Amino acid sequence: MRAIAKNVDGHYYPEFHHGWGGCAEELFHYTSRYYTYTEAFLRNLAGEPEYSMGSYKANMLSDEQRRLMAAILSCRPDRASARAILHLVSDAERSCGEVEETLRQTYREQLEVIPSGVALVYVHRPHESQLQDVAPLDPFLNIAERLQLPVAVKAHHVEVPLKLLARQMDSSSSRIRENLNEAILRLHTAGYLLRNHPGLTHMEAHKIADEDAV
Repeated sequence: MRAIAKNVDGHYYPEFHHGWGGCAEELFHYTSRYYTYTEAFLRNLAGEPEYSMGSYKANMLSDEQRRLMAAILSCRPDRASARAILHLVSDAERSCGEVEETLRQTYREQLEVIPSGVALVYVHRPHESQLQDVAPLDPFLNIAERLQLPVAVKAHHVEVPLKLLARQMDSSSSRIRENLNEAILRLHTAGYLLRNHPGLTHMEAHKIADEDAV
């Protein structure tokens, strides 16, 4: 985890791994009515097809759990980190404000650089693409086209109806689920953010896009 930046009002901004994309904001700062996308992303990443975030809201996290969430989100998205988040979310839902010692030890190094007793706030930071000589949009756009999912790319934002996307991420086809999650990870890693655009049509997508569209 990189350095913590201190804001003038005393708030600290943890540096989250870019692979989480907008899911980090959803998990750490607020929970919107479009959380189903984040839920499906975590479910597939963790390999837990029956998992549900239930009634989770970010403000359910205790201060200690919030520090741990920041620590986990500083790590690369993979099965282990996704399962740690599922565990933490479940504890928060049950109003259990404590952090299990096994999780604390697993993320001890990350926790050491996060101050305690201060307000932790997330903000998305643009970053350079980590993918060299790769078109990170192509896999996602190709899958979206096959699934007839409208997409418009505008200034490093990928606009898509997130509820429709979440539905496809919960497809009965394991191949679709895996390929879609991998394509989304590539978008996140390249610095793209998925944004909800309810009711987007293919025609509108082509009108508003300043890059690619399907």
